[in-house]
Amino acid sequence: MSRLTDQDVIRRALNAHGFHFSRLRGQNFLVDPAVPEKMASMFDRGQAVLEIGPGFGALTDALCARAAEVTAVEVDGRLIPLLRENLKGRENLTLLEGDALRLDLAPLVPQGKPAAICANLPYSLTTPLLARFLETPRFDPIVVMVQREVAGRLCAAPGTPAYGAFTLFCALYAGAERLFDVPPGSFIPRPRVTSSVVRLTRHKEPPVPEAFRKTVTWLYKAAFSQRRKTLQNALTAGTGLPRDTVRAALHGAGIDPGARGETLSLQEYLEIAKHIKKEDRT
Repeated sequence: MSRLTDQDVIRRALNAHGFHFSRLRGQNFLVDPAVPEKMASMFDRGQAVLEIGPGFGALTDALCARAAEVTAVEVDGRLIPLLRENLKGRENLTLLEGDALRLDLAPLVPQGKPAAICANLPYSLTTPLLARFLETPRFDPIVVMVQREVAGRLCAAPGTPAYGAFTLFCALYAGAERLFDVPPGSFIPRPRVTSSVVRLTRHKEPPVPEAFRKTVTWLYKAAFSQRRKTLQNALTAGTGLPRDTVRAALHGAGIDPGARGETLSLQEYLEIAKHIKKEDRT
């Protein structure tokens, strides 16, 4: 493991292959051996793990030592020969070149075992990749390294500055737990921000029934699109519903029309959605 996080080893290998880091792809390779070990420790031999963006392979190697099967998907074809060299002998590894935003993810891991995801996500693609992971029911848990600011948004409580539409989107699928921070010095090249590792664990029972999911999403997006407005005004403007309909739904749900959208929990948005549907039927 230490070989794959040794800066001299990494630089020599990259130079030998003529590899240069891509800022566009947000490439930062781990040089702190404790980080991949801590992330891999969350998995076991009963699981098949899909890793997105293996980079130089330090996390991949740690995952192979823990999990039953590992499928690593790398979008940058220049890294594939390096990964094959670094991870030769890992018989439980399948290495694929591809774009995780375009691939059908569920079939990539072997059937018959619980499937999980582990990834060091590029900052610019964190939101679309997390959305894809959460919308693929097969994967649980999802362990990701993200920018610390994003981790704050994932784990934010109602009424806090970090709480927003993305917090609620993730809460529809899973509970989020920030596990530990990773300082810039743990990578080469050194990023400008601190990262955090977050574990997303799927809800055993959906907090929002399928029949109300679209309405709930519609409501919180409207509320957060105009955060400075009262909830009644934001929902009226953001949904196009009549003001009286919105006011009646808020009163029916026991929500103060003068409240702000960022103070409401997912369950409170669900209550509003139920009363919006009642208004539609009348």
